Amino acid sequence: MTSHGCFAVIAAVTFGQNYTDGDISLALQLAIPDWNSPVDSLFQTLLPPDGFTIVYRFPCGAHGNAQRIIRAAGVFPTVANVATLSTQKAVEVAVASDIAGSVLDDTVVQKNCSLHIRGNLLGGLTIEPGAKVVIEGSVDGKIVNRGGRLVVNNKAHASCITTDGPAETEACGTLRIDLTAIVSNWEKLVNHARAECAAVVKGNAYGCGIEPIAGALAKTGCKVFFVSDIPEARRVRAVAPNAAIYVLRGLHAGPAQAFADINAQPVIYSSVEMAEWDHFVASHRWTGGCALHVDTGESRLGFPAEEAAAFGPGSHGHGITLLMSRLDNPEKPANPLHDRQISLFRELRRLYHGIPASLANSSGIFAAPKGHFDLVRAGAALYGVNPTQGADNPMLPAVELHARIVQILSLAPGETFADAAGWAAKRPTQLALVSVGYADGYPRSAGAFENKFKAIVGGRRCPVVGHSSMDLLAIDVTEVSDRTAARHGGMATLIGPEISIEDLAAAGKATCRELLSHLGHRFHRIYHVT
Repeated sequence: MTSHGCFAVIAAVTFGQNYTDGDISLALQLAIPDWNSPVDSLFQTLLPPDGFTIVYRFPCGAHGNAQRIIRAAGVFPTVANVATLSTQKAVEVAVASDIAGSVLDDTVVQKNCSLHIRGNLLGGLTIEPGAKVVIEGSVDGKIVNRGGRLVVNNKAHASCITTDGPAETEACGTLRIDLTAIVSNWEKLVNHARAECAAVVKGNAYGCGIEPIAGALAKTGCKVFFVSDIPEARRVRAVAPNAAIYVLRGLHAGPAQAFADINAQPVIYSSVEMAEWDHFVASHRWTGGCALHVDTGESRLGFPAEEAAAFGPGSHGHGITLLMSRLDNPEKPANPLHDRQISLFRELRRLYHGIPASLANSSGIFAAPKGHFDLVRAGAALYGVNPTQGADNPMLPAVELHARIVQILSLAPGETFADAAGWAAKRPTQLALVSVGYADGYPRSAGAFENKFKAIVGGRRCPVVGHSSMDLLAIDVTEVSDRTAARHGGMATLIGPEISIEDLAAAGKATCRELLSHLGHRFHRIYHVT
């Protein structure tokens, strides 16, 4: 590729549908203020303040340059959003920047600016006074620190491996999902359990996205998955071809033939469903099997215990591959009902001789070790939700949510704004309006004056004021000293290291599972490994 003077390149590299024919789609944002040369196979769209979005279609057999860029950035072949820089002059960072990838060239971070590089810095780094730099990977070049702050985490591979949803420049915010944390959480649960550990990816993996998560877990060694319905089972099958997949909605999730088509197994909850399933199995001679769900608690879904006991001696004739139930209120570690459920389930298991049994979910893994049996089902804990009520969270956080600031309002004492719900400024106030609302799954506050919701802007914890509207959220940024952070186009952190998913759920009087599952599809999603 020809160089056109000093320029920066932010590249989003994805494999197109015709990759097998040699085509690669390479999207480049080139900060070249005076670009005016013929572009041939480049398509350019002007972006504020002085950039272009360029889409370059490599012809068949000419994709080596793109592959070299990927390799030089130190990321995986399926990488998206790789940041690279030119080989000319050092690039200067003059505004707060967050780069989801690696940077190839020398970089200068100007006074009081911030830079977060999610990958590696392969060139040199100069940090001016007051600047803040965080690099998740490593720095290969010379470092000159003139009075700023530098954090280098030296993670083995800090890179984005895939993206989803609208483009980052078009989205209301960015949802970052750490696949390494999810895999680590699964491994921690495996080590804590006394049984095989299945992954529950129902509800689109609790709103986080089935394909990248199930794919990462399958490659790590997870062999059993639970989903909500047949469409979700198809998505898991696409990335985990050899896994056992159980569909929790049973035959209600689709016709029996749909299970056979993708080798998925329904969870059966009643004798009516079992009769329907038996008829299909006998007429089609299919041997894929099913799970039998028993109600061992306080009248939940499933076979009554007495009916399940009578069913047990002939269980092998029905192709049952798993006997399962669910602990009631598993978050309570000293629940006396658990002992009764475990005892009842143990007796039933004896009647289903040789058939694996499963009772404990994420919380049950910690609260009821006697209920592990042959298979535990890891759900919300995989995504960083605390499975141990009242204790420190043993799980790694896996989700970060960042929202874009679209306007700064200056209010005098007594002034208010739309959706303030009775709130008014008591002093000269700066409000940042960010482009996330209840349509994106952000909870609405019960009252305007509670100030329980918080956001991080410029490293400072700021109160959310008023109610969230469908598309907007107001944050009081009056105390933020870094005005380069509290500006139009800046980013506010709604879930992250300083504000956990538990913090946000508690403020919204919701559960973490609800909150995760409601996160909308208007975010640009970045799935990364660290």
